Amino acid sequence: MECITERKEALKEVAAVEQVLGAVNEELEEHLLAINENTSEIQENTAFMFELDNKLAKLNERIDEIHTILSQVTGKKLIKMPAFEDIDPLTEKERNVFLNIYTEEIPMTYSDLAKKISISVELAREYVLSLIEKGIPIQKSYKNARPHIMLNAKFRNLQAKKNILKIEQKVLA
Repeated sequence: MECITERKEALKEVAAVEQVLGAVNEELEEHLLAINENTSEIQENTAFMFELDNKLAKLNERIDEIHTILSQVTGKKLIKMPAFEDIDPLTEKERNVFLNIYTEEIPMTYSDLAKKISISVELAREYVLSLIEKGIPIQKSYKNARPHIMLNAKFRNLQAKKNILKIEQKVLA
């Protein structure tokens, strides 16, 4: 008789555990659905941002064409903004980040940049943001929903010719 009572108690405990596990499973399923919805929204936003970046690039090209046409029609050279000569001086770390972006011919991820200069990805993002805030035209594009950065080609050429950022060139012995 005692064995039957123990067995009934054990079955009740198992049923209670199964009920709790079922509730936890339902809650996890709800969380999974919410995560999937958020992931879809993030992917849609990333695609939208990529589309906006492309449209802005095309708009900038058209503005350059308009500047050229206006310059030819008026016979006057038009001044284009921004004036890169007004960029605030870079810190040593910002200079290191800039030079690593400057020397890359193809877009790179924040992870690539971080590995190249042995810092965290978050720190690489912060330094790039700091460079952008100082007026350095770093372009961002998205490939496979991952941001890639590179220096604006016109600015790269201008930096090479005029050393706008006044970066000393050191000769390694």
